[in-house]
Amino acid sequence: MDELDRKAISDKLLMSVNPLAQLSSSWQDLPIESSLHLLIVEDAIADVELLELVLESANIPFSFDTVDTLAQCQQLLNSQTYDAVLADYRLPQFTAYQVLQVLVEAKQEIPLILVTGSLGEEAAVDCIKAGMTDYVLKDRLFRLPIVLKRSLQEFTMRRQQKAAIAQIERQANQEAVINQIVQAMRGTLVLEEMLQITADNLHQALNVSRCLIFRPDLQGEMWIYDVSAATADRENFIGIKCCYYPHYEEKLLKGEIVALPLIDSSVVPEIQDIATATGVQSLVIAPLLYQQMYLGGIILHQCDRERLWNDEEIALLQVISDRCAIAIHQAQLFRQLQDKAAREQTLNKIARSINSSFDPEFILQEIVQLTGEYFKVDRVVIVWIDLESAQISVRNEWRVNEEVACLQGFQEPMWEWLELLEPSADVNRYQIFHASNDPNVVESTNRLALLEQGQILSGLKIPIYIRGKFFGGIALHTTTKYRVFSQEEIDLLEQIADQAAIALYNAQSYEMLEELVKERTHQLEQEKLLSEAANLAKSEFLSNMSHELRTPLTGILGFSNILLQQIFGFLNDKQKQYIEGIYNSGTHLLELINDLLDLSKIEAGKEELLLEGFPIAEICQSCLTLFKERCWREHLQLNLAIADDVENWIADRRRLKQILVNLLSNAVKFTDSGSITLKVERQADTLSFSVIDTGIGIAESEQTKLFQPFQQLDSGLNRKYEGTGLGLALSRKLAQLHGGDITLRSQVGQGSCFTLHLPMLELPPPEEDEA
Repeated sequence: MDELDRKAISDKLLMSVNPLAQLSSSWQDLPIESSLHLLIVEDAIADVELLELVLESANIPFSFDTVDTLAQCQQLLNSQTYDAVLADYRLPQFTAYQVLQVLVEAKQEIPLILVTGSLGEEAAVDCIKAGMTDYVLKDRLFRLPIVLKRSLQEFTMRRQQKAAIAQIERQANQEAVINQIVQAMRGTLVLEEMLQITADNLHQALNVSRCLIFRPDLQGEMWIYDVSAATADRENFIGIKCCYYPHYEEKLLKGEIVALPLIDSSVVPEIQDIATATGVQSLVIAPLLYQQMYLGGIILHQCDRERLWNDEEIALLQVISDRCAIAIHQAQLFRQLQDKAAREQTLNKIARSINSSFDPEFILQEIVQLTGEYFKVDRVVIVWIDLESAQISVRNEWRVNEEVACLQGFQEPMWEWLELLEPSADVNRYQIFHASNDPNVVESTNRLALLEQGQILSGLKIPIYIRGKFFGGIALHTTTKYRVFSQEEIDLLEQIADQAAIALYNAQSYEMLEELVKERTHQLEQEKLLSEAANLAKSEFLSNMSHELRTPLTGILGFSNILLQQIFGFLNDKQKQYIEGIYNSGTHLLELINDLLDLSKIEAGKEELLLEGFPIAEICQSCLTLFKERCWREHLQLNLAIADDVENWIADRRRLKQILVNLLSNAVKFTDSGSITLKVERQADTLSFSVIDTGIGIAESEQTKLFQPFQQLDSGLNRKYEGTGLGLALSRKLAQLHGGDITLRSQVGQGSCFTLHLPMLELPPPEEDEA
């Protein structure tokens, strides 16, 4: 370009100062921290100066490098970062197309603006299609600031769109990973399976060398239980103690993710040593926290390179760790429910076994078997105490298989259990022990013998108390691996020990009860024999005495009656009074003997009923006839009320009349005024005879005595009402002999109601005549 051209362009720039000045105010809108850094590909210094003048005139802050060879262009683009490239369309050794190729290879996404002397429309379209951003003719360089700004804005938008798309893709990938892990978590409540799925998905999503998940054991110590399947040396990490937890406990307990590029000098030497031994160059530890409960953590290893973990990766790990902590908590709750159900089922089985038998050996063998199956140990034993030998011996044993050593009959001194002999002693009710290879740990001789003979690695034993006294104990043993027993397992074994105590106590009580039953049965048999002998003797005595008693009484009553008839001469009043006294006393004595004989025959089981059918009205009238004259003399009203549905009945006529006469006799005896009513009603297959009087009544406290032999309410020597005291007792016995009973309702001063309940009986079949 000659001097005249430059002068023309300069003039044009001066004429367009105002538009460029307005343009300069908008440069601050571009995302440029300080000034533009430009690469100018031009072999003419004058043209470079002109470009510089145009940009300065527009108040654009910039710096630039100038190259005129393709090699220099390639070197600068590979070593430095630029905001834009201004290139001449054609240079002697290369063209703008080659500059574009170098720019693409350098992977710098910046605009390439052509600055050319002349360019046809078709050539301009080809340049744009090839990837060049825009072009400016040299004779119109005043447009360069506008083109440059537009190009920078265009590339800024491109980068933003590309970043947004990349961000969306990353978020979509993260959501996909999260959804995949969450779906896997929802698909199972098996904790180990869920954690393995989480480790495998994290390994793949973050492209790490290892993914490890550590959790606490029953003692709170952290162990690695889950390792991603893609880990090359996976087996070397499963089941090892986690070494990262103590050093970063404070941060982890706050829920912070710890990212460690191991080149950092702040990393503790122990971690660096472990990292070196395992080939780790970068790692991340994410805690698993649920409502301030520390459930473990996730560890990611990067072994092939030093890796700086970006915010998106940390955010993804945070989401997964939070979801994983919730899933672990839910799985633990589910497992707790399962364990609780299993514990209750085991206790129910033991309870059923206890209730199904009183054989101590059977019960205890059932207990050790069910206990071993639930706890999944290798051996369960129940030891009993032998006070005579002061030894504790194994009496019942269950083994998971025949390869487990047998301890049946093993004995150890009682002092090994001395602290458990008193249930009130201030010691643990259980003992957990582990076999130790440490020579500094001193074991008793008997303990060593037990461990050696039983090949015990871990054990738990619980004492058994029966009514506050030490009886023995139940113990769990593992022989193939060490075992830590949880508090829930200890509590369950204590409940089983209580069940065993109940079983043993019940068995002992049953044995004692059996002995008592045998003794009482033998005693009752002896008493029965004595009673039968006594009844037989009494019956024989009364049978023999009845004749001896009735013979003189018959004579006394006969002679007295003859004298009262005055057949052999008249009697004076005094003689007549005395003879009536003799007659009445003899009659009373005869009634007493008859009642006593009847009562004895019933108690001895020798009284038999003579059943027959008869009209009820007839027998009732017959009974009332006996008392009409006496009631007339004493001004008592005698009534009979028979229900319409009462006609015939089947019973022993003589015994029914005897019962009714006794009840009516008592009513007349204890009624001074008013009435006496015999009321007969029917309820289904039962007939009720109620004798209702308006007499003196009977106190409730005295009513229980009425039906006992020889019991009278007025028992004084000068009592007003005479009687044998056998009438009601005999009447009730006769009623019960019919399958019925006599009941009483009475109130002092308002009378009484004695009711005979008589069921319908069947007539015996007629006897067949002998051929």
